[in-house]
Amino acid sequence: MLSALIAGCTQSTNVRVDSELPVALVEKLPLTVGVYYDDAIRDHSYTEDTTERPNWVIDSGDSQVALFDRVLASTFDRVIALENPQMANSQLALDLVIAPSIREMQFATPDETFFDFYEAWIQYDIDMLRPDGSSIDAWKITAYGKSPKRRFVGRSDGLNSAIGLALRDVGAKLSTGMFRYPAIKQLLEKTR
Repeated sequence: MLSALIAGCTQSTNVRVDSELPVALVEKLPLTVGVYYDDAIRDHSYTEDTTERPNWVIDSGDSQVALFDRVLASTFDRVIALENPQMANSQLALDLVIAPSIREMQFATPDETFFDFYEAWIQYDIDMLRPDGSSIDAWKITAYGKSPKRRFVGRSDGLNSAIGLALRDVGAKLSTGMFRYPAIKQLLEKTR
């Protein structure tokens, strides 16, 4: 499941999100897809150092990449990791390139909301590109996770659990929504 590493004083929050996500149980789409992760998503880290949230660091880059790798591999016939976007224009015979990015992350704790749960929101832009790099569309997805506050469980564990549930939420939206998304539907019609 998820594990957290806690560092610093009681007001500091240091979370490293490690998630194990289930394989999506959907029929694979007959497309060959390239996936490109830029450094912003690979190394994603939410940081905040305010009076209310001193020294908050939430590292989720590895979990973000693992999420997309797992979902895309279970959704498409073939997925090829691209080290740079220019690789798509090579001899790979790709139907589509997917380049996910994180637009925004937000969190709420029981201390802030006075409710007995932790919350996490993550907004994504899923850029869909032709192999030549030109844009087909950008799918905007918002993911949400809510985890109950439990006795003897710290803020880091509560946030980690909520983030893990938000990652599952986006995974479910991607895997069940791909075949209905207009840009994907058009590509599928061309392959028939």
